[in-house]
Amino acid sequence: MVNERITIGALARRSGVPVKTLRFYSDEGLLPPVGRTHSGYRVYAEDAIVRLDLIRTLREAGLAIAAIKAILARDMTLAEALRLRLGAVEAHIASLQHIAAALRATLRSEPEPADIRRLSTVTRITSDQRKAIIERFHQQISEGVPIDDTWKRQVMQASTPTLPEVPTPEQLDAWIELTELVQDEAFVATMRAAAAETWNSGFDAVVHQRVSHEAHAAARELIARGVAPTDAAARAVVDRMAAGLAAARGEPDTPAWRATLHEKSRGHDPRTTRYWQLAAILKGEPLQGGPGEEWHWLNAAVAHQLAPD
Repeated sequence: MVNERITIGALARRSGVPVKTLRFYSDEGLLPPVGRTHSGYRVYAEDAIVRLDLIRTLREAGLAIAAIKAILARDMTLAEALRLRLGAVEAHIASLQHIAAALRATLRSEPEPADIRRLSTVTRITSDQRKAIIERFHQQISEGVPIDDTWKRQVMQASTPTLPEVPTPEQLDAWIELTELVQDEAFVATMRAAAAETWNSGFDAVVHQRVSHEAHAAARELIARGVAPTDAAARAVVDRMAAGLAAARGEPDTPAWRATLHEKSRGHDPRTTRYWQLAAILKGEPLQGGPGEEWHWLNAAVAHQLAPD
């Protein structure tokens, strides 16, 4: 029986797979025949039925022909292929959940133009495309800038928001606005210029991170105590931060440096603030009391405490 040959017609009858499909599998290299009859019909080995069962199972699981071919050729393990397929299925489920959330938000009342816009945006962009949009934003900011790879990964992890699996209407609107913001060429150019100015100055990422952490912790404590950025108690925090940031750039803490910090605080691009606000909404964080509030407090403190007499 091992050496028995089965015609394509017999294989079709025994497996329930149409002859046309068997020919397709053969032409794609998934089900190679062992020969042909005198009339030119393909014939298969007995184990073709077992091979065909595997092909059908993988096809029903949603695997592409190329993936199945790789499995049969031992170029990819079955587990690897199934993991890839699982990832695709989960991404598709997430996309459907986003669409369902947009539909629910649209049906809260009689749909308005804003509801239709929200629904259109969510259904048009896949989860992978959403991720690619944010990644492209960070790539554009760092393009041509000698940013430390570790620092870059940490910043991306902290500042790359994702749309929750079951987003609220507010989060859907935040994602739409964020998508438009990170594709704003003027905003991207501003962010890239700021990154270039920082990293082209001999910037020490480790020192900067420590100084930033300490400044945010101090700001958080003063905010909890109700201390305003204009209070005298804020001066010590600003002084420590100014000296630390100068050290991170390898520069002395001079009046000129402090004047530069003051100018930066006044020239802050409001779109940067909005980016962090939108990120907070997507992460389900409060707009007040989060890291963004500490940053705003510090910026306001620098603007007031370092203002020229």
